Amino acid sequence: MLWLYILLGIALFVALVMFIPITLRASYKEEFWCAVYIGFVKLQLVPAKPKKEKKKKVKKQTPKTKQPKKATEKKPSLIKKYGIEWLLNLIKRVAELAVSALQDFFSHILIKKFSLSISVAGDDAADTAIKYGKYCAVVYPAVGTIVRVVKCKGYGVDINPNFSEKAETEINFDFAARIFAFRLIGLVVKHGIKGLKLLAEVRNEL
Repeated sequence: MLWLYILLGIALFVALVMFIPITLRASYKEEFWCAVYIGFVKLQLVPAKPKKEKKKKVKKQTPKTKQPKKATEKKPSLIKKYGIEWLLNLIKRVAELAVSALQDFFSHILIKKFSLSISVAGDDAADTAIKYGKYCAVVYPAVGTIVRVVKCKGYGVDINPNFSEKAETEINFDFAARIFAFRLIGLVVKHGIKGLKLLAEVRNEL
């Protein structure tokens, strides 16, 4: 009976690990901050925590004797060896695999929070109006694309011109996105196998 309890314990542990949420959080207000949360464990990415300086051991330098350089034969390029069509076909297959992996990855992400506020300011009123139009032309379509591709709980984008004298452009950004560990592991296994198959095919052709 003991082995049954051990198996059940292992199965329960694996199940708990698989359902651990992996959350990416980022914000910007004068400074950029970014961290990954694996369950309750926080891994701060930006700004990086200062590392403790280690004392470097001084190594005694021994005089190096110059060795004669060996003549190396230049290998023919892949284009000359296999042709441009082979290289283009390889690029196409790699691109298709990358696009498929990215689409699959983004389809399993949940954006829990997306908040972007921009106060646009220029040198004068005309410059402010031009910059405001440029910001709107870039930001709104980009956010629309993200919302269409990724599941989004809620988002808000606010871009306003600031015509005050000596005003400066200000950006406030707050973001949080989540994916479960079992989704991530499944994607790595699924597309990793495809990548290894492609690599094996290329190696056989070379």
